[in-house]
Amino acid sequence: MNNSKLRTALFLHIIIVLMEIIITNYVYATRNGLEMFYHYTEVSNFLCLLSSGAFVLFMLPALSKGRTSGFVSTYMMQHYKGSDELPAWLITVRYVVVCSLMLTFFIVLAVLGPKKGFDEELFSGVHPLDHFLVPLISLFSFLFLEDKATLPKAAPFWALIPTVIYAVIMLILNAARITVGPYFFLRVYEQPVIKTIIWVVVVMGINYLLSWLVMKAYNGRVKADKRNG
Repeated sequence: MNNSKLRTALFLHIIIVLMEIIITNYVYATRNGLEMFYHYTEVSNFLCLLSSGAFVLFMLPALSKGRTSGFVSTYMMQHYKGSDELPAWLITVRYVVVCSLMLTFFIVLAVLGPKKGFDEELFSGVHPLDHFLVPLISLFSFLFLEDKATLPKAAPFWALIPTVIYAVIMLILNAARITVGPYFFLRVYEQPVIKTIIWVVVVMGINYLLSWLVMKAYNGRVKADKRNG
C-alpha cells in the first residue's frame, strides 16, 4: 500500500477529528446535550469523529514506527510491531460513515437548503463544517487515499444500517410525542402516514444510491491502482 497516501490521509483525519471536536462541543451546548442526536447530521458527524479517531489511533503508530522524533516519539510508535496496512474492518467502517455523511450533504443541498435557505444550512453555526467540509474531506480521503480491497456488492446495504436505526428511533419518539421532527418528514402527527412512509422510502433509496455510487467509485479506483501497480 502507498504509505505516502496513507500519511496524507492520516493528516486529513487529524484535521477531521479537530473539526468534529469543535462541532460536537458546539451542538452539545446549543441543542440541549444528548438531544443533539435527534439530528441525523450530528449522528453522522459523531460517527465520523469515532471512525477518524480510530484511523488516527491505528495508523499513527503504524506509519510512524521506527522513525519518529520529538513529541511523537512514544514507546508505542518506536516499538510498534503491527502491520502498516489499513485494517479491512476500518475500511468498512469508513465506507459506512462516508455514505452517512454523503446522505447529510445531499439532503442539505436537495431538500433542506431549498426549503430553509442555503445561508442557514451552509453558513450558520458550525454548518460550514458539519454540512460541507467534513463530508467532502472525508469522501476525498476515502476515495483517493485509503485502499485495501474492493468492497462487496452488498456494501450499500451495510451503509443503510445507521439510517435505518436512526429512522426507527426517531419515528418512535415522534409517535410517542417525546419529540417533534426535527425534520419535517418525521413529524408523523403533522402529515398523513402515507406521506411519512413515502419520505422514508425516498430517503432510504437516496441513501442506497449514494452508497452504491461511493462503492463503484472506490472499487474502480482500487482496481485501477492494482493495474498500475
